[in-house]
This record gives sequence, C-alpha cells and structure tokens, in this order.
Amino acid sequence: MAKTSQEETTVSSSPHLVDLLYPDEGKRQRSIERGSAIAKLPQDYVQNLELELLSRLICPENSLNALRVLTQLSTDPEVLNYRLDILEDFLNVPQLEAVLYENVHKLYINEHVNIQKLGLADSFYALNTRLGSLKTFIECITSCHEFCQRFKDRFNSQALIGLSEYFASVYNSEYFDEVKRETDECLRVLAKGVKSVTVGINFDDMMRPVEAMLLSVSTDSIKKKGRFDWIFRHLDGDSARAIGRTHSLYNENGGTNDLEAPLFRELKEINSEYITHLDRAIRAYFKKSTEDILTFESQMSFYIGAKRIIEAVRARGLDMCRPKYLPMEDRALRAKGVFDLSFYTQMVSQDPMGSLKGKIITNDCTMDDDGRFYVLTGANNGGKTTYTRAIGIIQVLAQAGIYVPCESCEISPVDFIFTHFPKEEEVGLNTSRFTQECKQFKVTVDNATRYSMLLLNESIQSTTPTECVIIATELTKIFRCIGIRGVYATHLLELAKSLDRLNEEVEGDTKLVSIITTVDTTDDNRRLYKITRSAPLEVGYAQTIYKRFGVSFDEVKKRLSGN
Repeated sequence: MAKTSQEETTVSSSPHLVDLLYPDEGKRQRSIERGSAIAKLPQDYVQNLELELLSRLICPENSLNALRVLTQLSTDPEVLNYRLDILEDFLNVPQLEAVLYENVHKLYINEHVNIQKLGLADSFYALNTRLGSLKTFIECITSCHEFCQRFKDRFNSQALIGLSEYFASVYNSEYFDEVKRETDECLRVLAKGVKSVTVGINFDDMMRPVEAMLLSVSTDSIKKKGRFDWIFRHLDGDSARAIGRTHSLYNENGGTNDLEAPLFRELKEINSEYITHLDRAIRAYFKKSTEDILTFESQMSFYIGAKRIIEAVRARGLDMCRPKYLPMEDRALRAKGVFDLSFYTQMVSQDPMGSLKGKIITNDCTMDDDGRFYVLTGANNGGKTTYTRAIGIIQVLAQAGIYVPCESCEISPVDFIFTHFPKEEEVGLNTSRFTQECKQFKVTVDNATRYSMLLLNESIQSTTPTECVIIATELTKIFRCIGIRGVYATHLLELAKSLDRLNEEVEGDTKLVSIITTVDTTDDNRRLYKITRSAPLEVGYAQTIYKRFGVSFDEVKKRLSGN
C-alpha cells in the first residue's frame, strides 16, 4: 500500500503538457463561457463564410476541432498573440513538424489504446504487445525531450518554452527512469525468460478434460519427448502438485468455462513483482500523460494546418500576415492586399501547381471613423460577394489567432459576426421569404452592438423594388445608430446614393460610405475587379456580360433577316 500511495503522490505532482490555445486556465475557462454565450446567437456566419471548408483545409483529419477554434471568436489579445507566437515558432522551426509533431502523432494514432489497456492483458502475447507500446511511448518522450533541448534556443513562444520544460521534467524524473528500467526488464524477461508454462489437466473416465491448473513457469522451452513418454510419465502415482487453483471446464449451470483466462490471471498473481507494478504505473502516471498528449496532438495539428496553408499561399504568389490587434474601442480594420481564402481554394482546385499572382485580385479595406459601414454596389460577377466574404474571413482568422489572407492587417476584435447571405433560389417575390428576412433582421438588431460586424449580401430582395429600397434604407439607418461596422453588397443604387443624406440625418458614430467594383482590362483581355471608394455608377459591367454571351437585339435582328 505504501508503494501505491507513493505513486499517487508522484502523479499528483507530475507536470502537465502545456495548453497551446490558452496561456492559463483562467483564460481557457472564460473562453468556454464566452463560447457558450455566442453559441446562442445566429450561426449563419459559419455557412456564409464557408468556415467548414476552411476547417477541413486546416485540419482534414480533425475539422471539428478546427471549427471550434474558428468559432470561438476570441476577443482577448493576450490569448491571440499567445497563439500567433506558437504559429510563428512552427513557421520558423520546420523541425517542429518533422520531429516533434510526428512523434506525438505516432503516439496518438498507434499507441495510446494499447498503453491504456496494459492492465487488461489476458495472455503473454497481449502483455508483450502492450509492453512494446509502452516502450514506444517512452522512446517518443525521450525523442521529444532531446529535440526540445536541441532547438529550445530557437523557440520564442511562451508555450514551446514551457513544452521544453515539460519534457525535461518528465524525462529527468526518478519515476520515469524507474518505469523505463522496469519496462526494459519486463521485455527482456518475456523475450528470454518465460519460455514455457506447464499446465495440469484432469480428465474424466472418458478421457475428457474437465479441470486445469497451473503447475509451473519455466525459463526453458519444453523439449520434445517420445509420443507417449510425457503423457504416461506419472501413471505410477507420482502426480505433479499444482501451484495454483484448480479451474473446472464445467460450471454449476452445466455450461463450459474458459480455462485460459483464469490461468493467466493466476500467473499474474505469481509474477506480481513486475506485472502489478506496471499496471499501477499505467493507471497512474502514464495514463494521465497519454490523455494530455491526445489533447496536445489535436492542438498541434491546428498549427500544422495553419502553417501549411500559409506556405502554400506564399508559394502561389500571394501572402498571409500576422494581424496586429487594436483595442476593441477603436472598432477599426486596416488591411492591404486582401483576398478571399475560400475563392483561393477554388482556384487551387482548378490549377493545383500554378501561380495565382495576378489571377486573384487583392483589395484594401479600411474601417474607422472615416468610414465604418460600406454599401458596395456593382454588376453581377463583379466580386461583391467575394470581397464581403473576404472581410469576414479575415475577422474570423484574426480572432482565432492565426495569420490572415492579406499583406498587412491592423484589426479590432468584434464581439460577434452577423451575416445574411440569401440563397439564389430564395431571392424573388416571395412573401414567406420576406417574412423570414424580417425575423432574421429582428434578431440582428436586437443583439448587435457597436462592437459587432455585419455582412450582408443582396439582402432585402424579396419584395417589390420600391419597398426594397425603403426597407434597406430603414435598416441602414439602424446600423448607423447602433454603430456596427460591416459591408452591405447590393444592387440598390438608390440606397448607395442616399448615404450622405443618412449620415446627416441620423445620429451615430458609424459613417456610411459607398464603395463600388471597377473593372480593369489586362493585355490578354481578362477583366480584373477592384473595390474603390466612390459614388455608385449608373451603368455597371452587367451589360457587357450580357452581350458577351451573344444576347443582343441587333444580332437577333440580323439573324432573322438572314444577313
């Protein structure tokens, strides 16, 4: 009992792996509480910003974990910079993925189930297999420790410095060294010592086996004898004496018993010096360490995925950068060279190896006192949806604590992101759809604050054109009054034209500004869309698109006349 108590004391004081998402338990708990609160708000932004796609891009094998991080929308700069420091260590020390992550991932995939079941071994084969898993666990801990000692001077993040200290404390602990020695000894004994087990079997009058008992354990293999020598060796009455209990084939109910399992349990009792000790070790120190590693592995995979995206984006001629966090009170965003990461994935699927520089158009975005809510107009296929979504993705990634898809970025966290992206098939003169839109906006205006973000894409399109303008104008006045920041992509030119008047008539510190999509033509006749701050255009690119597909009155007239 004294030994068990000592082990429990050792376990209670053993170190824990660092948390790669939070610098301390208090911040982790507050994040969980905030997550529960914002989960009650509309979750449309997850679909509209295609966050499930981005989660699969980051962690294909554990996208749900990545999605949980993305939807936390942390507002704590200390937490976010803590994560960014870790990400930059992964970017600057490639060996983190090549050595450290591979060792931890190996444990996660191949070893943790067997390690935790060591105490359940019911045969020498199972025991040997699980001891081998424990041996691998020890080797991986050793490899991680040696790696951290080699590269610790290159770590800048608080977390990875703490990780080096963790592996050092485990590796140098007396308990780890003791279990390592005993594991090696057990494997040696199993490999060279226990070569045979003698089992005694009693038969009934019909020579049917009815009872079995453990007679001896030997370090020698049983030698082959004559066909009948071994069987009739003790027929003169010199029967062997059992060293264990007798196990009967038949039970009280007339059924049969499994003889192998109780015999092996008895063998464990006979060899309790090492088997029982290892069972206690697994249930205590190593079981807890393995649980820590399971969580740690999923967190590491998030950073590995983010690192791979950054490297892939840069290899294709675009850029991602570390965001600089501004106070929430600033309610600001200043980003240059913004592009839509979701659209980027589509382009990569079309051309997996080629450069995307010049093929994906980047834009700037500034939200501050000189313009915080933008009404974006322009023709179809002009990039309005892509731009609107890109702004939302930047906000999400920044508040997840990873790099954002632009050249530079200064950003204030938001308390939530409200979105409204009606589906194509839902747009039209549909009274029920309009009713649903009104309900959604009611939830938004009741819950949005001056620290929220709102992204609208062709909203208020399901009633008459005149009514659309009236209702959209009323909503925009509300947005200015609340102080929300965001983008409203729309075809309602009348709304965009009225923004100066609304700024004068409505009190609020969110300035309403008109921005438009403009078209530049390249030498090879490709049209590149840029977003600029300007009054709305009366005629957009829609007519050009219309004619490009051959839908022209003059062309039809010529065809019908036969010319």
